[in-house]
Amino acid sequence: MRALLCLCLALLAGCAARDQVPDFNASIGQDLPATWFEAVITARDGTKLSATVFQPALKAGETAPLIVHTHGWGGWRVTGPGGYYGKNMMSGRAALRAWKAGFWVVSYDQRGWGGSDGRIEMMNPQFEVRDASAVIDWAATHLTRLDMDGPNDPRVGMLGESYGGAVQLLASAEDPRIDAIVPIATWYDLAAALAPDGQLKIGWGGVLVSLGLATGYDLGKFVQADYLHTAGGRMAAPVQAELHANSLASYCAAGRLPHADTLLIQGLRDTLFPLDQGLQIRQCLKQGTADVRLLGMQGGHILPPPLQAWSGLPPFNNEPVIHCGSRAINLYTGIVAWYEEKLRKRPGAADGVPDLCISLDLDQGVALDELPPPGPTVTLPATSIRPAVSGLVQPSRFLGLQRVSEPSALLGSAEVRLTQPLTERPDAQVFAALAIRSADGRLRRLDEQVKPLANRGNTRLNAVSTSLAPGDEIGLLLSGFSDQYLFNSSWRMAPVELQGEVQLPSLVPLQPRVAELR
Repeated sequence: MRALLCLCLALLAGCAARDQVPDFNASIGQDLPATWFEAVITARDGTKLSATVFQPALKAGETAPLIVHTHGWGGWRVTGPGGYYGKNMMSGRAALRAWKAGFWVVSYDQRGWGGSDGRIEMMNPQFEVRDASAVIDWAATHLTRLDMDGPNDPRVGMLGESYGGAVQLLASAEDPRIDAIVPIATWYDLAAALAPDGQLKIGWGGVLVSLGLATGYDLGKFVQADYLHTAGGRMAAPVQAELHANSLASYCAAGRLPHADTLLIQGLRDTLFPLDQGLQIRQCLKQGTADVRLLGMQGGHILPPPLQAWSGLPPFNNEPVIHCGSRAINLYTGIVAWYEEKLRKRPGAADGVPDLCISLDLDQGVALDELPPPGPTVTLPATSIRPAVSGLVQPSRFLGLQRVSEPSALLGSAEVRLTQPLTERPDAQVFAALAIRSADGRLRRLDEQVKPLANRGNTRLNAVSTSLAPGDEIGLLLSGFSDQYLFNSSWRMAPVELQGEVQLPSLVPLQPRVAELR
């Protein structure tokens, strides 16, 4: 069956790599041409990992740093310059950019995916994380003309999105040889991201399972009893504990910080791993000595329509350019510049990458040192919601909270504090989103982010950003139904009374400017 699936997917993903490592001894003292070849890497537990190695063009005697590329969930390695991942996915494109800029690049299939053996262990430090170190071991032994910081210690960066971003964070905490990483749209706490307050984002759960089943991969733990029980709407406690333990959140709590210089790229419209996850990663890493910067783009994990509006962009929905105040930054150029500074040791190469940039839309954004402090706290008007029909048969309820008087940027998270916690009505689920009602009456949910009001007094909503015009009104959009949390929607017919207060995000005065491309 696996052989048949490999045959069917050969044009897209390829299957197990063939070992094609050249004899570098024959090229001693000669120029190396830009080329690529396949390799089979043995993990520390004996699992065979398929890889593609991109050899840069090097003059005789010239060396280059190494970049290890890791793919996302349901993906596979960059199989060549014309392969699907390298042409369509953000990290694959960036990996090829780095290769053409003169870096060695090793792109490998994580265990259980693509042509690699083994089964998926959900980013277990004993398996997926150690596999990254095994790839570095292999490169130090088998590749020539690497920049080396010491014996078995190549100068190495990592690159990857989502599942392939998480492995970088944990590997950097475990392996001191990793010097610079670029995690794209990944998680700080996988349990909290997939299931806020234990409530599963069933829309994303279905997409993740479908990606695995459609490609014929062994989903490993994802199809074990506890994980399947989670599909009912609430994440099983053992699954929550395991996913949290395999996340940076648990490492950070134990003081085990990644040490590599880190360029984070996170999406505002990403409903799987929203901007909050990137902000928490940044906060964690800044406790150490690493250089940590964050670029907040619009794209990322976007649910298929009609669950979310399609951007018209490639599968990962990322825009190539983000705006940071007066600058416009090409993300691919910025990633290569990061490696030029951190791996080639060229001071100032990444000066065009700000400490913190938050996109407001495809044409505007702000550059900051830190997010501004929270905004004002306003009273949440007493509101009655009938969960069984609100947001499904009847429109969601908009509650206006603050009107804008000048052009502004809204940045950060809102916190809803209920004076009558929902724990008194466990069947009365209510979902909340920050929304804007414009002067002409149009209503929009900010960044398509929605969150269940937790069964306790306070809920911090996902971070958002937008530009606002005079007359716009900031408010909450409340409903008893959410297609992102389909199985968690409430069928309670009796009304629920909500009252309390909301601390709003900050409003920053905004002066629109034409950005200069960097």
